[in-house]
Amino acid sequence: MKFLSRREQADTYLKKLTETEETQIFANKHILAYVVGLGFGLMSGAFSLVNVLAASLGPGTLGFNGEPHNFFIVSAVMTLCMVLLHTSWGVIFFSSLDTGTYWQTGFVVVSHMFVSCLSLLNSHQSGSLYPATILPSYLVLVVSISLAVKVAGGSLTGLKAAVVGGGGGNLEVQADQ
Repeated sequence: MKFLSRREQADTYLKKLTETEETQIFANKHILAYVVGLGFGLMSGAFSLVNVLAASLGPGTLGFNGEPHNFFIVSAVMTLCMVLLHTSWGVIFFSSLDTGTYWQTGFVVVSHMFVSCLSLLNSHQSGSLYPATILPSYLVLVVSISLAVKVAGGSLTGLKAAVVGGGGGNLEVQADQ
């Protein structure tokens, strides 16, 4: 609850700073949640890639001394998943605090812990557990994106049309007035 009151204070100060500007952040609170989630996701991805670069130092070729040969591909796929998960989790979390639907807050916390704990399986030297981390993580990603679109006011048919590319229309979310 303290977080929510701090966010409302920040909104008040931001409005004072931008009184002369028309800004979309205040018309639709999901934009702010999207930006915050994307920021967390990009920072998570940056740190993940720094760790991968640090792991790449050494003899120069992965796969010779018992290391998995697809380490970099799996790291890139998981980094993409985490960036998108943080973005959707940001939208779900902010919306749940605004509307008081705390089961969504619980979903974000539990799914975050689940995916984070799954990533611990990647430390297995043979790399044989990579599919056991990637597949459930992407399943959580699909559920999280669907829920994020739903709480932001979109529809699942609109999401499907946007993903498949049907009709060339835009996925639009109405601004709160």
